[in-house]
Amino acid sequence: MNKSIFITGGTSGIGKALIDEFAKNNYNIFFTYFKNLKEAKIISKNLQNLNINHDFVKMDLSNKSSINRAFKRFRDKFKKFNIFINNASPKIKREEFLKIKDSNILGVLNTLLIGNIISLKNALKHLVNKKDNSESIIINISSYSAITGGKNIHLYAAAKAALNILTKALSEDKFKKKIKIISVVPRYIDTPTFRKNNNIKNENDLNSFKKNKKIKLIKKSDDFSKFIYNKIVKNKDYKEKQIIYYHAR
Repeated sequence: MNKSIFITGGTSGIGKALIDEFAKNNYNIFFTYFKNLKEAKIISKNLQNLNINHDFVKMDLSNKSSINRAFKRFRDKFKKFNIFINNASPKIKREEFLKIKDSNILGVLNTLLIGNIISLKNALKHLVNKKDNSESIIINISSYSAITGGKNIHLYAAAKAALNILTKALSEDKFKKKIKIISVVPRYIDTPTFRKNNNIKNENDLNSFKKNKKIKLIKKSDDFSKFIYNKIVKNKDYKEKQIIYYHAR
């Protein structure tokens, strides 16, 4: 029986690339989307053409019931659970810190942080209670803003930093011998969100960005997904690390 993977936020960028990579390696795939049902159906059709056992569901990180329903559907669909990739993240709204309304802070963190914590808890509960002894990995897709901050994305950076710390804390819990928990911190991945956040509309803009940042290469989502599969899942190059950095070169 093929191994099964649960990927949140699967309709664009890194999430979509991860689906493609694990499909190539014959995993059963379950993924979530938030708004882009059209793209989710296209991905599903492509997986069907590849004879990949799969399913997908809408999941809203700001809604606990929505998260719980997604995991219930996964449990009902697949008997095995090998890998959970916590990738979903709402769009970043850049705003000066002092202009953020107090009334909005809780709502933003409820989505950016609490929703992801509930997702991680669901995944852990399922993996801890599974009957087979197959390998289990939880991969939290973080952000370099968790390390360095970022212009006017204070709450996003704070939430990602908190998830990194939570990853380290969980990796020391009693289930650490059964489940490996890792946070991967990518920097400069060419995704639609990256381009939008940095006002990159074409290749000239991208080249100007690289020149200003003094970097030679910005990796593609496909490069990152291959790194996740080959270095972490297949070869287990993480050793004893809980936080893994993926840098542009």
